[in-house]
Amino acid sequence: MGKDSTPQEPPVLKQALGSLEVSEAVFHDLFAEVIDAMPGVASVSRTSGGLFHRSHDSVRVERGAGEVAFSVNLSVHYDVNIPKLATELRGRARAAIEELTGYTVRAVNVTIDHILPPVPAAAEQQEPAGDDVPDIPPVPDEE
Repeated sequence: MGKDSTPQEPPVLKQALGSLEVSEAVFHDLFAEVIDAMPGVASVSRTSGGLFHRSHDSVRVERGAGEVAFSVNLSVHYDVNIPKLATELRGRARAAIEELTGYTVRAVNVTIDHILPPVPAAAEQQEPAGDDVPDIPPVPDEE
């Protein structure tokens, strides 16, 4: 009593209209967009190439039935708060990927490979070296 005797139906269409499968390349590209928008991230670390394989960025995607997981190796700027960056990256990735693909993000594993040294304040304020080229005097006309 109090329970409805009719079985609950899952939130899927009764008729099979087809299926949706998102390739790993699409997940990789979406995740790369999230990383590019993250302040504090200098770059995605690259794995070194070898005799039998080329170097590539260290974003790995694992896809399952309706779910996906990511692992990434990053280089970050010196002054970044690493735990905060990882938490924000996980949240942004989950929101973007789940909204755009409908897949559930199971995990976002972040490894920090490198911390870039701080840039001295004097180097940040210098003018670009290209503007310091002296003018070349004109060549005299020969008559």
